[in-house]
Amino acid sequence: MTKFFPFWWENQPNYSESNGLTKNTDVVVVGAGFTGLSAAITLAKSGVSVVVFDSEELGNGASTRNGGMLGSGHKVSPQQAEEKYGLDVAGQIHKEANASLAFTTNLIKENNIDCDLQICGRLRASWIPQDQFSMSENLKKLKTIDDFNSRMIDSSKMSESINTDLYFGGQYYEDHGSVQPRKFHYGLHQLAINSGAKVFGNMPVKQITQLSADEGAGFIVSVANEFISCKDVLIATNGYTRSSLSKYLSRRILPVPSFIITTDEIGAERVNSLIPGGHCIVETRKRYCYYRPTPCGKRIMIGTRAAMHSMSAEKALPVLKKTLSEIFPELDGVNISHCWTGFTGFSFSMLPNLGCHDGIYSAMGYCGNGVAMAPYLGHMAALKILEPDKKVTVFEGTSLQTRPYYYGFPWFLPIVSVYFNVYDKFDNYRRRKNL
Repeated sequence: MTKFFPFWWENQPNYSESNGLTKNTDVVVVGAGFTGLSAAITLAKSGVSVVVFDSEELGNGASTRNGGMLGSGHKVSPQQAEEKYGLDVAGQIHKEANASLAFTTNLIKENNIDCDLQICGRLRASWIPQDQFSMSENLKKLKTIDDFNSRMIDSSKMSESINTDLYFGGQYYEDHGSVQPRKFHYGLHQLAINSGAKVFGNMPVKQITQLSADEGAGFIVSVANEFISCKDVLIATNGYTRSSLSKYLSRRILPVPSFIITTDEIGAERVNSLIPGGHCIVETRKRYCYYRPTPCGKRIMIGTRAAMHSMSAEKALPVLKKTLSEIFPELDGVNISHCWTGFTGFSFSMLPNLGCHDGIYSAMGYCGNGVAMAPYLGHMAALKILEPDKKVTVFEGTSLQTRPYYYGFPWFLPIVSVYFNVYDKFDNYRRRKNL
């Protein structure tokens, strides 16, 4: 019987709630995911008092619902970044992508966070031959920017990484890895508490009021039936940003759902026969499938776009089962242990952003690449709060954009779903044409 909640939640310890809600603090952080907790850790270790609020139970959001793939990527190519931001900024964008991976990996190692960290590498598989050529050209460009520990894999060598005939080669990222995301989130929570931060779940922030237009005047934060005064506020809600909290941010972040399943235990031998490299794997096709062995090595987790709009996990399950059997026909009919969904936050620029609007800081817009980037940008947001006149990251310059037709409710995503369903057929046609 399939369970409709994340596999990662099984048999995990409960979060401990902080006691003694204070009336005054230096910083209020809204959102207790990877971003908010990382910011709280840096602030608290710097001697700043910080309180973190989450509208749901701790660990209920996207930080524990993702695939746990730890990488340095984002969805903007070197050429696209160069055209939009210029050569220098484009280089900084890609260098900081690498820096986010190094930061988060070191954060786990230096603090002994028990989250099943595996530096297993990531393979980006080419859906059509043209994708293989494009990735090869991109890699040449990236290697002129920074030391990208990556290489191309010819189609004849793909069987060493994955047992399927779907792909025309791929690009392998040596330093990428994976974590058990719920364990990672729990470890960050414990680290934040131990550093002196207070973290509260089931306490949605209702309103943030600036005391005056003067810089540094501070804010009154309304939460539950309490009012907390603070000097600074950081909103770190990403795909769960509500219009009632910030109309400005909700118009600039699209809540795009992700859908994931895990198989029943099929045994380490069978998993190894299908993914002999043990890598995390993503695709170049628009459907954007991503999959990996679970940390125990006895199951396969796979995520894909069942729809661009919100849909129940129950309705998404048949789509994910079909996708699994298309990649691995041997798994047709295998039982699915868990199926779930959650929201990631997409920016219109397809890049993350660290910003400040009306004195309120924000860090979000990870576009499905948040496991490494969110803790990194949370740390950078904390540094910005500590030294507001200092530029701390290139992602301060990737401004959050909006569109005239978007006011915080993504009414158009069902239409986008239809478009992508048509594009899936085109993707499949292009692949068949190249066989």
